[in-house]
Amino acid sequence: MRYVIIGNGTAGLSASEEIRKKDETAEIIIISEEKFLTYYRIKLSEAISKDFTDRELFVHDRDWYKEKNIQLMLETRVEGIDTDNKKVKISGNDSIEYDKLLIATGSRSFIPPIEGKEKTGVFALRSLKDLNEIKKFLKKCKTVTVLGGGLLGLEAAWAIKKLEKKVHVVEFFPQLLPRQLDEDTSEMFGDILDEKGLNLHLGVSAKEIVGEEYVIGVKLSDNTTIETDAVLISAGVRPRLEILDGTNIIYDKGIKVDNHMKTNIEDVFSAGDCAEVEGQVIGLWGISSGQGKVAGKNMAGELEEYKLPELTTMLRIADSSIFSAGDIKDYDTSVEQENEEDNTRYKICVTDGKITGGVVFNDIQKAAKIKKAIEQKKDVTKQLDEKMTVLQLIETI
Repeated sequence: MRYVIIGNGTAGLSASEEIRKKDETAEIIIISEEKFLTYYRIKLSEAISKDFTDRELFVHDRDWYKEKNIQLMLETRVEGIDTDNKKVKISGNDSIEYDKLLIATGSRSFIPPIEGKEKTGVFALRSLKDLNEIKKFLKKCKTVTVLGGGLLGLEAAWAIKKLEKKVHVVEFFPQLLPRQLDEDTSEMFGDILDEKGLNLHLGVSAKEIVGEEYVIGVKLSDNTTIETDAVLISAGVRPRLEILDGTNIIYDKGIKVDNHMKTNIEDVFSAGDCAEVEGQVIGLWGISSGQGKVAGKNMAGELEEYKLPELTTMLRIADSSIFSAGDIKDYDTSVEQENEEDNTRYKICVTDGKITGGVVFNDIQKAAKIKKAIEQKKDVTKQLDEKMTVLQLIETI
């Protein structure tokens, strides 16, 4: 049996581990455009401000692949897939036959159509190669502008701030972390970041990146201009689907798979940032790893279902911590409390009497209880009738 995996992110790696557990003699081939072994992509933003070797970010060293008898084809581009003849076409007019195929091509950074985005000094951070290029360029910069006030944008902005650079953050929405936080918690967090020296520009977008060859500024939608030496774009990601051209593999937002991570084509599976499960494409490390494990098990003959977990967010920067889970935008009622003395804030969202979402700022110890209550859809009708405070309610769940 020959298993071919396109992509060596966490989805592809997790799948290979599960396949090897179930099948000790099968041939496993991982193909990747990158020259690096699988690395912790979630550590890239933090690594901007740290000295490290590439190897320190690798999940496993090369000896591990040898021990597991997993063949690596790095710096190899997949040109297409022939599902009729079960072949993967690679650069150089070569092809590799497969018995079972996993497409785990991941995603690429989304670059909005901003005028001047091609100038020297404009970056996006998605790969280890990107990280190395950014770190080298930042050495000659005094001011850096991050476009995007989401999770990765803020992590990167804070890491750059640690390098003693002046940092601007531009966010289109009128609040930071618009997907993860309610307005009040976001405002509280923004005030802390502002006090610690991040320059926040909310409710505006980048209209133009100014300069001839090199970046010298960013013109915003309110017609103000920020002087800057570099721009880091953090505007989300898009699945990499180009290798599907010429195939009958069905895709929409991502490659459509069932709960066994199977595509519509026999013996072809997909997992990770490029896969669409239950109408959702979720570019998160833990999600990709979980999907890869289920895909690997099922490729090796098991029949395991993948269930989308409740999405949770954890962020620790600027001596602050944030936890968010479930649906915090659409709910019937909420119980919330803010304590200015210790900069803590809590919000529990309730729908049909059950906990469906929650936010905790600077008291992460409460996170596990809330996460479990959301997963179990804990009924708190009694607590609401008794008009408990949010902290009292948390104690009871």
